[in-house]
Amino acid sequence: MNIEEYRIALDDERHKRRASDKLLDEKTREVQSSIAMMQHQFDNLIEQKKESDYLLSVARLAQGDENLSHMVQIFLNESMAYMGAKLARYTFIQDKKVAAGNVLGDVQEIPSLSASLYKKIYSKKDRFIFSVDDLQCEKILPVLTHYRIKNVAFLPIKKFTRVTTVCEFYFEEGVALNQERLDQCMVASYQIGAILERSANKKKIEEGYQEIKASHEKLKQAQSQLVHSEKMASLGQLAAGVAHEINNPIGFVMSNVDTLKDYAQSLLEYFNLSRQYMKNPLDGIEQQMIQLDEKQDFEFILKDIHELIGESEGGLKRVKDIVANLKSFARSDEEKSEEFQINSCIDNIVKVVWNELKYHVTLHKTLDNKLPKIHGHEGQIGQVIMNILVNAAQSIEADGDIYIFTRQADRQVIIEIKDNGKGMSQAVQDKIFDPFFTTKGVSEGTGLGLSISYGIIDKHGGSIDVQSEEGEGTCFSIALPIDH
Repeated sequence: MNIEEYRIALDDERHKRRASDKLLDEKTREVQSSIAMMQHQFDNLIEQKKESDYLLSVARLAQGDENLSHMVQIFLNESMAYMGAKLARYTFIQDKKVAAGNVLGDVQEIPSLSASLYKKIYSKKDRFIFSVDDLQCEKILPVLTHYRIKNVAFLPIKKFTRVTTVCEFYFEEGVALNQERLDQCMVASYQIGAILERSANKKKIEEGYQEIKASHEKLKQAQSQLVHSEKMASLGQLAAGVAHEINNPIGFVMSNVDTLKDYAQSLLEYFNLSRQYMKNPLDGIEQQMIQLDEKQDFEFILKDIHELIGESEGGLKRVKDIVANLKSFARSDEEKSEEFQINSCIDNIVKVVWNELKYHVTLHKTLDNKLPKIHGHEGQIGQVIMNILVNAAQSIEADGDIYIFTRQADRQVIIEIKDNGKGMSQAVQDKIFDPFFTTKGVSEGTGLGLSISYGIIDKHGGSIDVQSEEGEGTCFSIALPIDH
């Protein structure tokens, strides 16, 4: 190979080397750029992790039961570590004065700022930064200078838009205060404020609940007293009739007892003569016995005694039933809820109000004997039935009829009480369940009977309806659930 050929080969080799060096430089720059990008992404990931760890630590405070002081201390500690502050503390308003919490960091205590400065700080709604020189506080400046503190960041915590706590973060010289991290701490402070608001609302709700509960108990007691008072008022209206119902059997029982006393005296005389005759059977004693028998007619006496005792037993049983029904009706409304048969309840109430009905009302009862028992307060349901029966009787001016029906429909027991009295207009029907509404005279009713009846049926999970026409009569329909 000659010199010219060597020169051409050398130039070609140089050209290839320059191209290789250029390509290597380009690849090197690409690798360096990729490394820088990866480092930037890694730094971002680290920053995001720190941010998420910080926000997560603050969010956990919402799940705990820490008190305000402990919660703010945790927030202060996490925020100080997140922003790289050397010292931190918080202040709060107590009795219209600024109070300070414990200092976090290597220093046990930092003097408080001046009152005018705190007034300025608490008037601000957003975070802000002071350099130490701008604090213009002679008490704290030497201490901060000693610990090489350069900047102070103030972070307010608001509850219901009002600043209640201020967190103070102290940064050393040479430490860059990251504005983005401070912004994240401000966002976290909103969470703390929300937790405080929720805690305050929860306390208010609990206090309100206790007040409502106490009011409800008072209302229940007042309602129970009102129901019992109306029941006693109803009994008062029926008292004369009930007394009459009791007085009749008591009267003939006492009459029978007087007759039995006379019979007992005659039998005692005859018995004494019999004993004398057994000891000394003289004709004179026998004659006295015959004369006494002819005078008193002992055969009739013995027969009549059995009849008198039977009548007295019936009368006393009648009195006993009336008293038992009254006792069942008038007992306290706080009685235990239990199962009872509605037909028996109706029969008992009819006995109580019978004197109100018997003189001008013909009562017709069509009761379903296969009705299941219902659960509730028998005395209260009896009060409802009594109110309707008495109202029905009072609506019949002369002679009339009252019909009582019971039946089962689905899972309900239906009671219908119908009369052919004077009836009601639509305007009256719209108001009959209103408290204190009455069409009766001042001394004849309280206007609470049907209102209380409505409340009783509603409490038992049932319903009460009325249909009426003027001059035609009225029908009350009561529906009570079987499995209430």
